[in-house]
This record gives sequence, C-alpha cells and structure tokens, in this order.
Amino acid sequence: MKTLNYYSLIILLSFGIQINAQPNDALSFNGTADYVQVINAKSLNIVNNLTAEAWVQLDKVSGVNIVFSKSWCGNSQSGYTLSIADGKLRWTWNADGNCNFSSYIESNNIVFQGGECHHLAVVHTSTNVLLYVDGVSVAYTIMQGDYSNIMQSSEPLRIGIYRGLSGSFMYYMDGKIDELKFWDAARTPQQISYSMNNALVGNESNLVAYYDFDNLVSGSFITVPNKAIGTGSSLDAVSSSTSPLIVSSCAQLSSANVEENAVLMGNNKVNVYPNPTNSSLTIEFEKAVVNEIIQVVDVCGKKIKDINLSGIQKELDLSDLVKGIYYLKVGTSVGSSVKIIKE
Repeated sequence: MKTLNYYSLIILLSFGIQINAQPNDALSFNGTADYVQVINAKSLNIVNNLTAEAWVQLDKVSGVNIVFSKSWCGNSQSGYTLSIADGKLRWTWNADGNCNFSSYIESNNIVFQGGECHHLAVVHTSTNVLLYVDGVSVAYTIMQGDYSNIMQSSEPLRIGIYRGLSGSFMYYMDGKIDELKFWDAARTPQQISYSMNNALVGNESNLVAYYDFDNLVSGSFITVPNKAIGTGSSLDAVSSSTSPLIVSSCAQLSSANVEENAVLMGNNKVNVYPNPTNSSLTIEFEKAVVNEIIQVVDVCGKKIKDINLSGIQKELDLSDLVKGIYYLKVGTSVGSSVKIIKE
C-alpha cells in the first residue's frame, strides 16, 4: 500500500464573486516609425514547443501589421514572425534561415476589423501549430512549407516591426500591443485562457519573457522591463528613438489578488492553475509521477474526491463543488498552500 504523506493546498471556491477588471497600459505604434527591440538571446531561440501571446488592437487593418519578429532574410537568419495580414492572423517560421523556404500559415477567416481588440496566441511544435483568437482555436491553411522546428536566429526580437531583405524596416505595426508573453512550452488551451485574462507574477513555469508595458516613462529609447523572473533584465527591451506612445490598454485583466501558482517540491516543480477557476483545476508536474494519489477534502476532513495521477498533468472537475474552503491533498509531491477563487 502506498503511504500518503499529505501536503495541503487550500482552495477557496465561491459563486457570485465579482472579479473586477482593471485598466493597464499598452504601447501604441504609429505605423510608420516606431518599434521595440530585444537583443538576441539564446532563451528566445525556441526551436520547438514555443507559445507566444499578446493583446492587439489595430488602428489600420489593411496590409501587414507585425506583432513581433525574430528574423532577417538578408543573412539567412529567418526565425519566426507573428503578423496580421489584411485582418488574417499569420504565423511564419523557418527551419534553415533561408527565406526562400519559409513556412507560413494563415487563418482561414478575417479575425480583425478596425479598432477591434483581440488576444492572439500561437503554439508551435515540430509537428503542429495552433492559432488562438480570444482563447479559441481558429482554423488555418498552410500557405507554404510544412511543420518543422524553428531556426535559431541571431537577429534581435523586434516588436511592431519587420526587417526586410535589404535591411530596411517595413510592415510597421499600426495599433496597440499589450501583455506580450513567450513560453518555452506548448501551452494548453486552459493555460492560454488563464493568461489571456490575468496578469502574471513572473515566476510561472516555462515563462521566458513577459512585457506588460505598465509604468513606463515616455521618451526616446525607453526601456521596457522583462518581468519574467527567470531571465530578468537580460531580456529588457528598448524602443526606437521615435518611441511608441504609452496609452490605456484594451485588455481587461483580473484584479483579483490571486495568481497562477508554481511551487518547487524537491526536484519537481508543480503548477496549479487556473487561479481563479470557474470550473476545473489543473495540477501539472514538471517531471512525470507514477500513481500519485490526489484527494479533495472539506474543512471537516471529509473526502470529496479521490483520484490518481500518473504522468505530467491531471484536470480536476470542480463544477459540482459548492461555495466554501476545501483542501487539495497530493501525496509527497506538493507542499504549498494556495488560495483559489472559483468565479
């Protein structure tokens, strides 16, 4: 029989709680002269299992608007680019840096009209790509090439701009960008839904770079801090001399004082999300476990749910639980208490 050395995570579940949205800042690009740049770094050369997200609001839909690009065809350093082309979401990548052999996909339908605000996400693996708009996967067509890893480009990461073959900049973003996030992992739909609606702490598992564009000071060559704790100031961005304007964001993020939780237990990191939750709770181990016992009990110690986990991840259905405080008990692997609000 397996011995249960339990550690507890407090879960606060409540119906009818009003989670107020709070305004935050974004960068507004003028479509002609401004951009933001991050120096080339190994951590941004994610060749496989890459997820990138951003809130975007376009002032001009026609033509190509670059969200971000780590690419230049001029010296065969084409890596990856996320853009909006005539209102359609487009993801471009390259396996060898040669732009003659770039692969790209494009959403089947127009996802942007002028002035609209949308959360965009791309999840890239060597065998598949998923595009999300406002947390929903959208259909696309492979316009050129095939699925593959991504070239490790020596180019900087540029936000709101693309470097053309001649070396000149083009496809300037005409609109606003906020909450730009890069992950060294293929994020799940549940994770994307969470980070779409919530500001991050910065210590989330697999978070490589995080730019929330809050509390910036206007001027030329403004510094945009990277708030991913693991990489820190090494991935700070700097604007062009003509800097984007600092404006109110269209993204409305939860102001609840709770967060996606990541805790380190021994040599195994454990994520518990989303937090807040409206129906389910996911427990995700960095390293696979075998037959780990998980229980949910009430404040009196009465067992409500009892499941086993083998592998990396398990989703708990909490939709049948009523308002109140519960304890999530996991075998020897989890040792932290977190408060989770059920919306």
